[in-house]
Amino acid sequence: MDQVRVNLTLEKAVWQTFNRLVPQRMKSKMVNELLKREIENIKKRKERQAFATAFKEASRDKNRLAEIQEWATLDLEEWG
Repeated sequence: MDQVRVNLTLEKAVWQTFNRLVPQRMKSKMVNELLKREIENIKKRKERQAFATAFKEASRDKNRLAEIQEWATLDLEEWG
């Protein structure tokens, strides 16, 4: 696993609590895992936002809506 050292600025109270609760050899691992989870959450939010925007734009497309209406009649026909 490639690693990189970073310099972060945290609120003093956050660091003090973190430092007190997390064992010395676990701090980097915990920060890494928390960041990975948050990155996935951000990606999911952005993806949902992109889909919502795409659906909104598609719902305004008159040609697309006309085609949907055209196919809707086929859904109502009996195929037997």
